[in-house]
Amino acid sequence: MLKTTKLEKENILMVFVYLSSFTKRDIEILKKKYQVDSYQFNPSKKYLIALTFIKQLFFLARKIHSFNVIICQSSGYHSILPVIFGKIFNIPVVIIAIGTDCIKLPEINYGAHRKKILSWVTNFSFNNSKLILPVHKSLINSEYNYQNVKYKNQGIRAFNKDLKTEIIELVNGYDTKKWVITNKNRTKNSFLTVAAVIDETRYYVKGIDLIVKIAEKFPEYRFTIVGELLLKETFPKNITFIDQVTQNELVNIYNNHEFYLQLSMTEGFPNALCEAMLCGCIPIGSNVAGIPDIIGKYGYILYKKDFNDLIALFIKLNKNTISSNQVREQICNNFAIAKREKEIHALLKELK
Repeated sequence: MLKTTKLEKENILMVFVYLSSFTKRDIEILKKKYQVDSYQFNPSKKYLIALTFIKQLFFLARKIHSFNVIICQSSGYHSILPVIFGKIFNIPVVIIAIGTDCIKLPEINYGAHRKKILSWVTNFSFNNSKLILPVHKSLINSEYNYQNVKYKNQGIRAFNKDLKTEIIELVNGYDTKKWVITNKNRTKNSFLTVAAVIDETRYYVKGIDLIVKIAEKFPEYRFTIVGELLLKETFPKNITFIDQVTQNELVNIYNNHEFYLQLSMTEGFPNALCEAMLCGCIPIGSNVAGIPDIIGKYGYILYKKDFNDLIALFIKLNKNTISSNQVREQICNNFAIAKREKEIHALLKELK
């Protein structure tokens, strides 16, 4: 384990690419005990990446002495300079591994390790950080069985066999007071999935291709997809797309649906699945990464990406006996935000 020492300065830098809901959540957790500065590394165009590096370089050169710890949400281009500065100035860098930095799936054009330079940068950051906190143990090392793929071994160690950095699983946590059951009269045979952006890659990553096929098979069922649609395709009439929703609106959307679909080809620890379960949606998930652990006994697992298996699973839903309250308790008992908060503060207290 890490050697125990008390933090001399209560000042943390959080570096991220997207200011996602889970990034905001971690910043709020950290703010309870530390002063938190945040830095977003996200060039609007690929040709601006050099300028983005220069801006980050000047930011770190100007402020590095004020930080006690640097935390990077995922490993990649945005983490390499923080790691280098951390080494030079003896400031520990913690990387929260979230998924894409642990994956190589060229079949769906996904994962940092399918690109040679990005893979090297990702591994350099992992190798030179003080601690790696994957959001699920499968991101450390796991065998991929959901579909036939070229690289069955996935995870940090699968693509970085000589890694010496300590790795500790730190699962996500959720606000059980924010995501609540408000509606007991849900639309019968209604299915929901949430995907921030739906482009050509994420169409398969998030399992939208399967949702389209199952919607065609069951035209009497209603399907809702929350996310920005970037594809110009014709979808079945029983699929409704919703974009640009607030968190409060999302609570209502969860509560209006009976089932939640997480048919992803790859994931780390899907936030929307946990939020939906807290709001009482019965989960249907793929046999990928943290999804089976999240669902536990209170939902349905598609073990292989096989459409006939999915049809058989949908037929079984007519005899569903799982209740919304059971689903909610699964998350409350295992993935409440208080648990993550306690663990992350304990790890930082031990960090030298």
